[in-house]
Amino acid sequence: MTDSSMFTQKGDELSRANSIDSPTISEQPLSNQNLYHDLFLHMNDGFAYCKVERDDDGKPVDYVFQDVNKAYRRLIGIHDKPIIGRKATELMPSLKQDFFDWLKTCSTVALTGRSLTFEQRCPTSDKWFSVNAYCPEKGYFAMTAKDITGRKKTEQALRQSEKQYKKLANSIADPFFALDSCLKFNYWNKASEKFTGINAENALGKHFFEVFGKDKATRKAVRIYQNVMRTKKPRTVIDKLPKGAESIFEIQIYPTENGISVFAKDITERKKLQGSLEEYTKRLEELVRVRSEKLKSVERLAAIGETAGMIGHDIRNPLQSIIGELYLAKDELKELPEGEAKQNLMESINSIEEQTVYINKIVTDLQDYAKPLTPAIQEIDLEETIQAVISALDIPDNIELSYAVEKTFPMLKTDPSFMKRILTNLALNGVQAMQERDGQLTINAFRREKSTIIAVSDTGPGIPDAIKEKIFKPLFTTKSKGQGFGLAVVKKLAEALGGNIGFETKLGRGTTFIIELPLS
Repeated sequence: MTDSSMFTQKGDELSRANSIDSPTISEQPLSNQNLYHDLFLHMNDGFAYCKVERDDDGKPVDYVFQDVNKAYRRLIGIHDKPIIGRKATELMPSLKQDFFDWLKTCSTVALTGRSLTFEQRCPTSDKWFSVNAYCPEKGYFAMTAKDITGRKKTEQALRQSEKQYKKLANSIADPFFALDSCLKFNYWNKASEKFTGINAENALGKHFFEVFGKDKATRKAVRIYQNVMRTKKPRTVIDKLPKGAESIFEIQIYPTENGISVFAKDITERKKLQGSLEEYTKRLEELVRVRSEKLKSVERLAAIGETAGMIGHDIRNPLQSIIGELYLAKDELKELPEGEAKQNLMESINSIEEQTVYINKIVTDLQDYAKPLTPAIQEIDLEETIQAVISALDIPDNIELSYAVEKTFPMLKTDPSFMKRILTNLALNGVQAMQERDGQLTINAFRREKSTIIAVSDTGPGIPDAIKEKIFKPLFTTKSKGQGFGLAVVKKLAEALGGNIGFETKLGRGTTFIIELPLS
């Protein structure tokens, strides 16, 4: 029997099974019958007509091919073997081991008359088919089969791709989620759960507001998301997640075919570092400003020092002449008779002498601060040095001066001229601090294990907190009469001798300047 013979004999039954209400093939003109025959023979979908075989108990055990078209042969991979009248298990032995029971499924159609549509893999050809099976008469079934292997492979690839995509997305350490065009979540990775505390099952399929609530922050986020959907342009914002911790994120929003995807990168540490860098930059700018001011001050002092060096000798020469003439004038004045004129003249000479000494001190301070210091070390008796300084000072009557040196104080190895300048400047500084009030000026010296301590104290008004840091800076002074070099010179001389200077002060109770020098 040929492949088409059974189809010819059963054509009227097949047509009747496909259309209950329509006329059968036998009722149609012969030309139409040949037309349908031609259609089934040459259709792209496979067609098979089979009879179910049953055992003595009526249980289906196989099915026999009654008719097939060329497409069916091609689909199952049997081109040159006889098919008509052959059992399915003879042609396709793998059906017996197939996890999908083709025999049971097709027999159900043949014995119940119920049509079925399903998709299944055929083990013989290793292809997937979309199958429509129906019953033209009891004990028989007919089926059309369409090769959907390409579609199934595509679906499998898509599933595999989606699986890999989800695996990759879950491996990302930062939050990643996606929303559809209705702002409902359709993806939510593990990092999103971690940073928001919201599980995927409580987010997927729900609206953004339903998950994060409705407030100012979430409304702002929705406006941004809708803008990305509308413009189809990605956008990046720096913000916190609505229900995240205090972490700062760089949130990148990308348009997709049916919504958006959102990737949030934790940049908290980066922002902290940026803040630290900005703070460091500000401190650096302030440091540059302070150093620039110091440089200007140094340049100014250098100019003053250079000027002092140039004019020092020119001033000193006439000063010495003035001092000499004053000495002679005072000596000659003694020979004049007593009287008011003599008294007035003596007062004028004393005033000139006082101002000359002050000019000489200014020149000396300028020169000492400007020039490099090289101490000439020798042994001195500190008590004798203190006495010499005191005797040279012009102490006002309202100030009581005293000194004390330890009895066992050893000979001190230092520069005597430096020591006299230090003591003179500190004593004059104390006198000037107490010039408008009665007070006491005290010089004390004692030794420690490896150093000498010299303390010069006054009972003046003390040093305010606002100027404590400036007290040793050159050109800084709080006195109406002063150039601000006295204490700066003391500090420079003490450091040149290998020592240092500090002070203790209390407002209204006075100040003590403390010099510490090495014993040798």
